[in-house]
Amino acid sequence: MSNKTKEQISYNMSRIKSSGTKIEIRLGRALWSVGIRYRKNYKKVLGKPDFVSVKHKTAIFCDSAFWHGYKQMKTKIHNFKSNNKFWEKKIRRNIKRDKEVTRQLRKNNWKVIRFWDFQINKDADACARRVLREVNKGD
Repeated sequence: MSNKTKEQISYNMSRIKSSGTKIEIRLGRALWSVGIRYRKNYKKVLGKPDFVSVKHKTAIFCDSAFWHGYKQMKTKIHNFKSNNKFWEKKIRRNIKRDKEVTRQLRKNNWKVIRFWDFQINKDADACARRVLREVNKGD
């Protein structure tokens, strides 16, 4: 059991940002430096991608390994100290939604590129170069 109160846990969870995160800022700078111009969290595109190049019909997502389930589903979900079933259900739903959004965007002829947070943290410039290669494939 967690030694934090429900109120402390609730406060901590409310502080987690959904946009403007460090990985988004890092990737955004790298994309800009290679000449990719984008819109942030563009609501007109399904799934509200972190970055959208409308010109190249490309949606780019920055996925947190924790919230989007990197490897968690291959083994047992994190050993949460409280509310295990809720968190497992939430992360499984995130994974399912990510797959559905990717499928729908590709069906509508969008290029979809997803990066894990650790990939961006390790080498954001390499991620940006990958996006550049993908958008240049169509030219």
